[in-house]
Order: sequence, then C-alpha cells, then structure tokens
Amino acid sequence: MTRELRAVETPLTLAVLTLLAERPRHPYEMKTTLRERQVAEVVKLRGGSLYDAIGRLEKAGVVCRTGTARAGARPERTVYRITESGRELLDALLERFLAEPVNEYPRFVAALAHLPALAPPVAARLLRRRAARLREQAADTSRTAEQSADLPRAVLLESDYLGHLREAEINWLERTASEIDRGMPWPDTGAGRDDNKEQL
Repeated sequence: MTRELRAVETPLTLAVLTLLAERPRHPYEMKTTLRERQVAEVVKLRGGSLYDAIGRLEKAGVVCRTGTARAGARPERTVYRITESGRELLDALLERFLAEPVNEYPRFVAALAHLPALAPPVAARLLRRRAARLREQAADTSRTAEQSADLPRAVLLESDYLGHLREAEINWLERTASEIDRGMPWPDTGAGRDDNKEQL
C-alpha cells in the first residue's frame, strides 16, 4: 500500500468512503448525513476536518470530483465520487477495523491503573461523577435517536453499540464505587490522601 493511502487510514476516511460508495455527494451533504446518522460520536468532525480529509483522499486517488451541484440560491458545491481504488480501500479498512482488535490505550483505562494514588473516598466519588456524566450523554443520544427514527437500523449500529457500552460502563462504575465504599483492599500509597480528599 502506498504512503498516501496509509496516511488516510482513519475513521473519517471510512465515513467519507462509505457515503460516497452509496452515491456521489458534496461535502456539506456528507457532514449533514454523518450528523443524522450520529457518526459524530465516533468520528471527529471539527472545523474543516471533513474538507481537509476529502482533499487528502482526492490526492491519494480514492475519490475524485464528478461535477458541481447547486440548491436554490446557494453557491455551487463540488460533488465527489469514490474511485475503484477507493472502493478497495473501503473494503480493506472495514475488514481490518471490524475483525482486528486494537489496544488504543484510552486514558480512562490508564487512569484506572493508577487509581490507588487517590484516597478511596475520592476514587469512589470520581467514578460516580463519570457515571453521572455518562448518563447525561446517554440522555442526549436518546434525544438524537428519536430524530433519526426513520433511518435504517444498519446505519445506526455504531450508536446502538456505543449505547450498550455506555450502559455497561455505568453499571461497572457504580458497582466498583460501592465496592470501594464497602472497604475494597487498598494499597498504602503514602502521603497526600487528605489533600486529594479536599481538592477533588
């Protein structure tokens, strides 16, 4: 695989190629569709990231311009389509991303490895705070899902999967916080526990 193709192997590339495999689109329509399908939960769509990604994909030869489109008085928008090599890349990325587990070293798991650096009450309180924030996210996702009720389930699977992961994490956080409260064995990590208690 060329260096250019390796450089674009990202979740955003996967999102763009999937939409263009359905039919040619302009970037604004892609962004709108990704939001409707709740893909923003798993793909960063900030600022001009989508336009930058399309530029890289065009340079790599996996998408190409196919014309322009205009809606009413709005300016013309460039329409892109997927190329044959783009379809091959999409298939390869899907196979690899779906079938090959990768340890991405999430910061929460890294922090759990060092939880005993905190006093037990502080650790339990922070785990419950995370659970509360996850509940807020779940409520926001549910509201968005209601607006996407007419979309095929197959294009919302990532949101469904994340919802189940979130629910499992909330249950784990609450159960673990309760275990800490009940006296989970805790190593002596030295001074600073009282400071932790007051600051957090």
